[in-house]
Amino acid sequence: MPALGYIFCILGALSILNGIWMIGSAPTWFENLPGRVADFGPYNGHFIRDIGLAYLISGIGFVWSAFHLRACRPIIIAQAFWAGGHALLHVADMIVGRVGAIHWILDFPGVLFPGVVLGVLVVPRVWRIANPASVEVA
Repeated sequence: MPALGYIFCILGALSILNGIWMIGSAPTWFENLPGRVADFGPYNGHFIRDIGLAYLISGIGFVWSAFHLRACRPIIIAQAFWAGGHALLHVADMIVGRVGAIHWILDFPGVLFPGVVLGVLVVPRVWRIANPASVEVA
């Protein structure tokens, strides 16, 4: 498997595990995730489980993509919109002061970095270099 496939497997596993945790134990996720989730608002179990479903589906998409590198670009574009939009919402919250500047550090590994990396990855020239097996979709 090419390196990109392994990367997608890792991202998929992390997303699936996070989604299962969010769906299966929303209070534990809310209280124990290192990113200080409570800074973004009070506990809402239904909302956490909803977002957990998004993570679960995203993870399945990453795993599928790992084994279908020739055809996965539309899935990865969707992943980039999800991760990029998520990152932009966090950046907006930090810029307007809804959460503290510590979130630049806390949110970097799990929110900001994936959003930037996936956003860059789907640029056609970068995509062709990172995934030479890919078939361009018109």
